Amino acid sequence: MKMTDKVTKNKLFAIADTHLSFTSDKPMGVFGVAWLDHAERMAALWREDVSEDDMVIVAGDISWAMKPDEALPDLEFLHNLPGKKLLVRGNHDLWWQGITKLNSLYDDMRFLQNEHTFFDESEGVAVCGSRGWGLPGLEDYGADDEKILARELIRLGLSLDKAVAAGAREIICALHFPPALTPSNTSPFTELIERYPVSQVVYGHLHGTQAFRKGIMGEHRGVRYTLVSTDYLGHRPAQITPT
Repeated sequence: MKMTDKVTKNKLFAIADTHLSFTSDKPMGVFGVAWLDHAERMAALWREDVSEDDMVIVAGDISWAMKPDEALPDLEFLHNLPGKKLLVRGNHDLWWQGITKLNSLYDDMRFLQNEHTFFDESEGVAVCGSRGWGLPGLEDYGADDEKILARELIRLGLSLDKAVAAGAREIICALHFPPALTPSNTSPFTELIERYPVSQVVYGHLHGTQAFRKGIMGEHRGVRYTLVSTDYLGHRPAQITPT
């Protein structure tokens, strides 16, 4: 089935930080037992739960490749897994260049950039996505980060605006960076998100027990926030249920 902006409702899943490295020397096992053979473990669990008509959000840090051609084996790996895939850029996705070319590669994979897609057009459920960025208050946050954050807010706003203009009544938002950190659970990203009919936000980027606790989790001001880093999920894509 060819993937378009309008797709038939089925199950929706999300996972982040696949960190694939079929053409680069980046064995994730060096980060601990949770990452040993993680790609093969993830693929096996993915195939158990995801059907060809389902949709899977892959929320950034997809591949360690540096250039587009180097990322192709990693993208092929995802392409060969069941379901339609919506990909959002992460901070390590340096290969992500030329959105038009990327979106011409596969019928079952959509690279989201300043855009949206419908999970269920009949119910008006859309998915929006953006990379996001580190937040004010972090130890190494500086003037350059301020500029990038402002740009990422614009990109996320464009994605949300287009979804609403297309008739979205409920939005699932995918970011790579956590949209807010505990204990404040608020940020320029959450403030933007709350101005739209966003019911849920999924994000990645955080790894390890201590880091897992730093991101916003649960329901806040009517929006549910879920961490979907692959190591946090035990490498099984998380099912996301629209309201």
